[in-house]
Amino acid sequence: MVTSSTDGVQRRESPVLAVITIGLAVGILDGLAAILHAFLRSGVLPGQIFRFIASALLGEAAYDGGNGIIALGVLLHFGIAVIWAAVFFIAYPRWRLLRRNKWLTGPAYGIFVWLMMNFAVLPLTALPGMAINWPSAAIGILIHMFVVGLPIVVMTRRWYDAAP
Repeated sequence: MVTSSTDGVQRRESPVLAVITIGLAVGILDGLAAILHAFLRSGVLPGQIFRFIASALLGEAAYDGGNGIIALGVLLHFGIAVIWAAVFFIAYPRWRLLRRNKWLTGPAYGIFVWLMMNFAVLPLTALPGMAINWPSAAIGILIHMFVVGLPIVVMTRRWYDAAP
């Protein structure tokens, strides 16, 4: 998140580039965790995960689609990751509590993201109402704590702490 110039002075990358970088990193981590979790839990292949994500916009028709639908799901997945990175990145300098302990703030932000996605965002989509499977949800919460929240917090702190 710190770039070097030819004069040897270190500069922070732009905040927009930082948010995109954080979002992409978290999108990769969360995507891999979701793929692994779904495959180990029930043999679901990666394409189905991204069709499910696309079904938030397209409804059931997403499950009949091919690679374009999968690409849409991937795009939505990364877009959501960038949005959550941006939310924290913008809030970080404004709310002192977020700057305290990254080991507490990161997992707490991950729980916040999980709660918002499951109880605010997903109900507004084309997905049918889903009952929460609490054993699977517990794994999802842990994933959000450690592969979404914590990396967002650590990378955001690193950007803000970098030499101007």
